[in-house]
Amino acid sequence: MISGGRLKWTATVQKAANTVDALGRRNVTFTTQGTMRVDLRENGSTEQTYADGVAVVARWEIRARWQNVARLAITELDRFVVRGKTMRVNSIINLDERDRLAVIDCTEVV
Repeated sequence: MISGGRLKWTATVQKAANTVDALGRRNVTFTTQGTMRVDLRENGSTEQTYADGVAVVARWEIRARWQNVARLAITELDRFVVRGKTMRVNSIINLDERDRLAVIDCTEVV
């Protein structure tokens, strides 16, 4: 279990749209699903080519209670907004398969 004292940031969860366009591709719109308390940890950043130029890509680790992840039905398609940073979810891990702690690997393009 994660200690309540570590959960000092509020994360807003943005759910990806379930609709598709005329070509069958998923729409890239997001709607606010809800909020939850999280622990935010930086895992470093790198400068790399991105789209048509160079960008700084920061990696973040979000730790939260598994019950909140299940309640909001968070998937790898969704986004998190924590402290003004919008982060894309790379993976969600149920630590030790105990349904207590979720470790969410995220990427932020600055």
